[in-house]
Amino acid sequence: MRPTIKQQLLARQPKAEISAIPEQRERRFRCQEGLVAEHRDGFYLRYYTDDQEGRRVRVTEKLCDRDTKHHSVDCAAVDLLRASRMAEINAIGHAERIAPVGEQTVGEFWTRTYLPWAKANLRWSSWHGSELRWKQYLEKHIESRSLKKYKTVDGSRFLTSLTPRLNRNSLGHVRSLASGIFTLALNYGLIERNPWHDVKVLAKVRPPKPKVAYTDEETKAILAAVKRTDAKLFFSLCAVLGLRPSEAAAVKWEDFSTDKIQISRAAPYGHAGETKTEQSKRALDLIEPVKSLVAKWREESGKPRTGWLFKRPGGEPVNHNAFARRYIGPLAKKVCPRWCGCYSGRHGAATELYNSTGDVRAANQVLGNSLQVVMANYIKPDAAQGRAGLKLREAALNTATP
Repeated sequence: MRPTIKQQLLARQPKAEISAIPEQRERRFRCQEGLVAEHRDGFYLRYYTDDQEGRRVRVTEKLCDRDTKHHSVDCAAVDLLRASRMAEINAIGHAERIAPVGEQTVGEFWTRTYLPWAKANLRWSSWHGSELRWKQYLEKHIESRSLKKYKTVDGSRFLTSLTPRLNRNSLGHVRSLASGIFTLALNYGLIERNPWHDVKVLAKVRPPKPKVAYTDEETKAILAAVKRTDAKLFFSLCAVLGLRPSEAAAVKWEDFSTDKIQISRAAPYGHAGETKTEQSKRALDLIEPVKSLVAKWREESGKPRTGWLFKRPGGEPVNHNAFARRYIGPLAKKVCPRWCGCYSGRHGAATELYNSTGDVRAANQVLGNSLQVVMANYIKPDAAQGRAGLKLREAALNTATP
């Protein structure tokens, strides 16, 4: 057998020097999935790492305790924790072994680290939205770029190129995702600074369209136009009680008491989970026409006591966008030219609550947002309130002593 090149080189070395040449094998980095083992006190994760002498050793660490949410090796919550922890381990391992000529790309970091981390730590709607924005905008621009060599100027040029297509809010979402990717890489020690920290858009940015808030007259017209009882009830939960459409989709029969409804979950696009914030968990008084519509829909549904109010054939909660687009939107557009979805019903509920009480705390308590968010996003300008205020001022000045 012909000797290898390495054997030929070693043969040319003096014998005294041969023993001084260490045998080195550089292992190729491999992305690990990890193995979850179940024990009495919880679940443990097993994976491989290098010790201080460079030897490959197996590590076992506790992943989580056993509880109602984390109840088996195969449950989704345990698998998400595994994926999140292994994403961190793989990111660190890749950074330690990466060769100068093969620096990790942003696309590799997105696939191996960021997306598993997002799925384990963010709400479904948040990571799903990030995945859509990655595929629609960021992937082509940034996928093959070096994580370490990406510069602020690259991000600025990219965002500026999107200004003809996207308004200010949409650009903000893209910028937030890109910055979040590099922030996670920074915290994993893969880069020294986040190049998106100082990214600016160097062009005039188109403002977003003004948000619509239905008036009480528009709300009543839409309720009268919609035919199905469940569709009427769905819209009234948003436009009368101020629920988010994702919260309305997640309501169960057991959430109702005699005169109240408990909001404790959300189902964005049919995926049931936690509410947007802890403050969003709230109890609301049942008022008309919601109260009568609940009773009517219960009667039509066979008087159920448990389960989703609005469910798909498979038994899961409805996708609120698809439900509204099919059963509410076509009829609502005939009586409300400003129709743009159920969320505008929530905006309308907030505006009317404020107009009727004069106290922003009324909208704050019903919507489940902070006072700052309610004032910035839900209390809409109302010309009628301005006219009424001027009349009051006129009356006060007319009665004042000259």
